[in-house]
Order: sequence, then C-alpha cells, then structure tokens
Amino acid sequence: MLSFDGRVAIVTGSGRGLGASHAKFLAARGAAVVVNDLGGSAQGTGSSAAPAEEVVAEIVANGGRAVANFDSVSDNPEGIVRTAIDAFGRLDILVNNAGINQVHAFGPDILPSIKRHMEVHFFGTAGVTAAAWPHLIESGSGRIVNTTSPTLIGFPEQTPYVAAKGAIFAFTRTLAFEAAPVGIKVNAIAPTAATRMSDEADLPEEFKQFMRDNLPTSLVSPVVAYLAHEACAINGEVIQAQGGEAQRLVLGFNKGFTSKDLTPELVQEHLDEILDPATHVPFDRIEKQDLSAVGK
Repeated sequence: MLSFDGRVAIVTGSGRGLGASHAKFLAARGAAVVVNDLGGSAQGTGSSAAPAEEVVAEIVANGGRAVANFDSVSDNPEGIVRTAIDAFGRLDILVNNAGINQVHAFGPDILPSIKRHMEVHFFGTAGVTAAAWPHLIESGSGRIVNTTSPTLIGFPEQTPYVAAKGAIFAFTRTLAFEAAPVGIKVNAIAPTAATRMSDEADLPEEFKQFMRDNLPTSLVSPVVAYLAHEACAINGEVIQAQGGEAQRLVLGFNKGFTSKDLTPELVQEHLDEILDPATHVPFDRIEKQDLSAVGK
C-alpha cells in the first residue's frame, strides 16, 4: 500500500467537495494535512471557518493529523505554507485545488470575472506553489498536484473559468521542466465529480443526478494520492479522472500540410489535412521530450 507516513500535505480549498475528499484520503493513508479553505461560496463570495474546521475534526476523530487554515490562496499564500511548517515542521506535498466558478456569458462586462477567476485559480496556484517551493526542495521528493479541467475543450458561458484552468494546464507543463532537477514532480488532474459547483451549475437535473450516482469525489482522490506520493513516476502530466476512469490528457500536433509557397488559398484547399485527427501525435513525456521542433 502506498503510505504517506511522515509526509506533510497542504490541500487548498479542502473544506468541501474534491478538496475535502483529497485531504481525508491523504490523512487516512498517514499524511499530516493542512486543510486550507476560505469558506466562501462557490462563486467566491463570503468566508467561514466552519468547512475547514469540520474536515479537520473528522480527520482527527478518525485518528489522523490535521490543522485548519482559513487564508485566501490569492491574498496570503505564504500564510498557508507557514501553517504547515509551524504545525508539522516540513512540507512534502501541495495539492492546489481551490477554485471558484461564476457562469458569465462573454461580453463587454466580462473582464472583472476573468480577473477574479485568474486571481483564485491561476495566481492562487502559482502563489502557493512559489511559497512552498523551497520547502518542497528540502523535502527531497516534493510533489505538486494542480487542478485543471476537462472543460479545456471548451464550454459555453464558461470563458473565465476555462481560461483560468487553461493557464494552470500550461503552468503544470512548463514548471515540470524546472522541477525535475530539484527533485520535485509537478502533475495535474482534470477531474469531473459531483460537488456543490455541479449542483449549482445550469445543467439538466437528470445529469446532476447522474453525476451524484456515478461520479463521486472519492473516485478522483486516488489519482491525486498517486501523483502526490514519492513513488510517482511521472512529471508534467495531466490525468483526467472521473468515476474510476484515469486517462492522459495531452496536447499534440498532427502531420498537417506544408508548403514553402503557402497562401490563404492553399490553407483553404488543404484544410482537411491541416485538421486531420488521424495523424495526431501527442507530446512526449517531459523527461523524453525533444523541444527542438517546437515552434518550427
């Protein structure tokens, strides 16, 4: 069994939903956990100590070790990391899970919503990661698990949310290059699970019930736990996790079309070749990737 005895983890946004599931799973496997949650609404308003305190109480009641932290990931990432060091003396694992979702059709008034999503999702992820970085190096086998989304393929009235998740995808891929030489591995999940965000989303009630019946948070947390473990063998990967499924999510190139005399007309004429999925080749794993052809 993959044990986390002696390991210390921070899970942001872990007062409810996926984050709470991750925190409880890691604690049940032996990790000491900082349960971070501002305690606001799914839209990012308000605050309450109750969600984080309740998760900590449950972990402790089951024989685990946990402390609560109520800092905002975007306002005080250093405070979140300080809680781990003050309480447990070290930090080995960072699970960046905190997020919000404001459904908002694109238009002239969209920018505040985009900025707010970036503050929480991307800058929150980057900020806590930056604060944790030296401690994860000191750990000798630091692990970072970020949270992006399957909605990267596109989703109506979700431009702020999906754009922020796209930034996390790119952040994960490129930070992995800097992480490898210092003993850290950086990966991400793209989860789908029944949470308060899905319950409050503008989705058919039948689909919400399907999610509740088939996509529990408990079937995402095992993927997080593997990526957080010192035995994790991958770096820079994004794993889509839902309902017990685990799948690699990648970008890549296809063969496309080439002409040294390229014109708009040739693009139009050869569009089927340019878009042909049959010749698609995904990027290789970080440790094997040859960057010499990128951008050529």
